[in-house]
Amino acid sequence: MIETHIAARLGALAGGHVYPEIAPPDAPVPRITWLGVGVATGWVLSGWDGSQDATLQVDAWAGNKLLALELANAVFEVMTRPGPGFTVGQAQRLPDDYESDTRLFRVSWEFMLQP
Repeated sequence: MIETHIAARLGALAGGHVYPEIAPPDAPVPRITWLGVGVATGWVLSGWDGSQDATLQVDAWAGNKLLALELANAVFEVMTRPGPGFTVGQAQRLPDDYESDTRLFRVSWEFMLQP
C-alpha cells in the first residue's frame, strides 16, 4: 500500500506529528498533514496503458512562516529521495497560506507519485 510508504517517509518529520488528511484539534505544532488528491491514468491510442500516478498534497503547518518553510523543505527532501514504494515524477509548490482561526502558517507541496 502506497500510504504505508508515504507515512514511513514523512514519519520522522515534525517530531512525528504527521497525520493523514486532518490533524486532531489538539495536535502539536509544527505538524504535517497529507492527502491523496487524485489519480491520473496513462493513455495511448489503443486506450489505458495500465499506468496510474497518484497526486499527493503535503502541508507543513507551523506557528511562524520560517518554520513552515523549513518543514516544507524537509518534506521535499524526504519525498523526492529514492526509496521503496514510489518515485516522485513531478513536484509543485502550492501557494502559501495563513489560517487566522488557528494562527498557523501553511506551506504545501503537491507530488505526482509513480509506482
